[in-house]
Amino acid sequence: MEKIFNKKWVQATIIRCIRTFFSTILGIWTAGTLITDIDWKTALLAAVSSTIYILIACIVADLPEVGGDAIEDKSEE
Repeated sequence: MEKIFNKKWVQATIIRCIRTFFSTILGIWTAGTLITDIDWKTALLAAVSSTIYILIACIVADLPEVGGDAIEDKSEE
């Protein structure tokens, strides 16, 4: 397997995982719901699950943010 996990790929994956985590939290926190009424265990479990899923998806598939540079790390040449 060629070098896929270069610096650009890692940065794009971290950004995507953080966005997924907080998007899931905000999706669970619906309009009109008080922050004290949220079941935080369930919300965090759903956010962590979706973040793990997106991390696996980033490993298996190409990241559009990185493009074709994910296979070759040209910064080390």
